Amino acid sequence: MLDKLLGKKVLEERIQALEAQVEMLKLEKQSIIARQASKDETARKAVSQKQVVEVELNTERIKIKTLEHEISTLRTDAAGKITSHNISSISRKSLDNFLFQISSVRTRNSNLVTVYLRPGDSLSDLDGSNELFERLGPEKAGIIDKIDSSTGIAVFYDTKGMVREVMALYLPVDISSWQVDDKFQTTPLNMMMETNVNLCVIIAHAGESFIGFTGSPESFEVHKIIRSSVKGKHTKGGWSQRRFERLRDEDVQHHAEKVSDTLKVMIQEVDDRIDFIMAGGDSRLIHKILKDIDNPMIDRKFDVSVDKNNIKGILREVWSSTRYEL
Repeated sequence: MLDKLLGKKVLEERIQALEAQVEMLKLEKQSIIARQASKDETARKAVSQKQVVEVELNTERIKIKTLEHEISTLRTDAAGKITSHNISSISRKSLDNFLFQISSVRTRNSNLVTVYLRPGDSLSDLDGSNELFERLGPEKAGIIDKIDSSTGIAVFYDTKGMVREVMALYLPVDISSWQVDDKFQTTPLNMMMETNVNLCVIIAHAGESFIGFTGSPESFEVHKIIRSSVKGKHTKGGWSQRRFERLRDEDVQHHAEKVSDTLKVMIQEVDDRIDFIMAGGDSRLIHKILKDIDNPMIDRKFDVSVDKNNIKGILREVWSSTRYEL
């Protein structure tokens, strides 16, 4: 009987222990359920927040696209409507003095913008062009992008408006870059000015063309004016006009061949020391003259007459740059 009583007590204690364990497991289960619910709520909020962020991000992307379009439109409108003013020619010596003066400019704040553009490049081709456009403003940026220069340009611009200069140079700019600082960056132009360069100059017009070779602004080492008989314009129509134009084309072709032959002799005389051929005048005639010559070419618009008494004027024009005020 005693053993039975002792066995019952052991069982009761075992049952109590198991019931206590069950209660602990229930509590642990409730805790796990609560933690899972919290995690589910956190996940739900995260998904909801993610959706909100995605909506905001898409909205900002649309704003950026809109601003980029507006900037592009402003550039196009400005380039089409705004023209530069105070255009002047600046000699090589004057350009040297200009660079000395502009390099000495300093400001307390970094508000001096320097831009270099290679031939054919525009402001939009530069890294960070949107920031540059904002610093220049749509009007000034439009003027700059509208300048047609076969040698590229250099821009020196003070955002406070005290300095507003653009240079279309006599030699090609070989970098495209920009910076904003407390001083202007003139090193590329100073290096260009210090470089010895030999130029073969061609000013081509039907019936009268100039060719010359120069290595300094002081003189032409050799130069020639080539003249040929070329018929003038014919104003009447019909068969007579067509025949006249054919004869005139033959005269122009003869003149081009004459200039080309003289040019080849000159190139031999200067021992192939030509760095650039600088050509201006009648573009079709230039193409005929240079068709067999592969030297690097600078396309220039010469505002000078071909005359044996104007050789110094031609020389000044060759070594000059064009200055624009923004």
